[in-house]
Amino acid sequence: MAYSNLADDAKLLIDSPAYWDEETLRKKWMDYLESFISSGEITMPIERFQRQIESTADYLETMQDWNKMDGSARLNAWKRLIEAFKKLAREALPACVQCGECCRKGSPTLHLEDLELLRLGNIPWSQLIALREGEPAYSPFDEEPFLVSSEYIKVREKSGSSACVFLDDQTSQCRIYRDRPVQCRAQNCWDAAPARQLSRLPYLSRNDIFGEVELLGDIIAEHDLRCSFKKLSEAFASLAEGEGSAVDRVLEQLAYEDHYRHFFRERLNIPEDTLDLVFGRSFVDLAPLFGFRVVTEPDGSRCLIPDMP
Repeated sequence: MAYSNLADDAKLLIDSPAYWDEETLRKKWMDYLESFISSGEITMPIERFQRQIESTADYLETMQDWNKMDGSARLNAWKRLIEAFKKLAREALPACVQCGECCRKGSPTLHLEDLELLRLGNIPWSQLIALREGEPAYSPFDEEPFLVSSEYIKVREKSGSSACVFLDDQTSQCRIYRDRPVQCRAQNCWDAAPARQLSRLPYLSRNDIFGEVELLGDIIAEHDLRCSFKKLSEAFASLAEGEGSAVDRVLEQLAYEDHYRHFFRERLNIPEDTLDLVFGRSFVDLAPLFGFRVVTEPDGSRCLIPDMP
């Protein structure tokens, strides 16, 4: 029993902040933050609290002076740090601390007010895409997918994630913060009401951007008619039902849509990196939504390969 007590006492000493080195301190701090996530004591992103508390004097002084402190000072510094975090959790300030959490959930949809940002070149056209009627999108409010009922213009998201293309992964800050869209200005991680209210206002459309170029407007309208997302969905639905000619039908639509966009790209000298704005996402890019990816063979022909839906 005596040996057991000694072992327990030794463990308590090791677990005491008085005996932590700086590396252990940082690990214990992250463990403490993560415990708040699982406890459900806060409803806002933990990154917001982390960024805000880690800019305070209590945190900065603790991390800077830890190796110079004796055991008693370390205990007091750890207690002050925990109390400061609890106070912040109770009295979180309604202000953006640029934690990047909103930007990781998705890129903004542009409103009519954002047109000036495009005209001034503050948001490059190459970083925009058009979501056409019937295409799937993701709601940051309900965190559920839905089919858009009208056209949207969105900032691109990073490949393989939902993060906005303008989010700096190293700093978690926006690279166009001073010229960010109106939705970004309204979006708060502590209150969704302003962004929900904004969603009732007019969204930007391709007609707002290209409306003065009548020929391009006609070409876009014809593309929407001949290469609608509804037609692509119907072709993949036939494929799912095992219809014999469905594969050919899907491939024909993929080929026609690809031909259409690149034919007019050459005729009108449209930059390649703006095609997703002018014509929306290509059918080839949309195929993974139906559980397939498109592979181009050496002879230039295409085939469908089952993929994760």
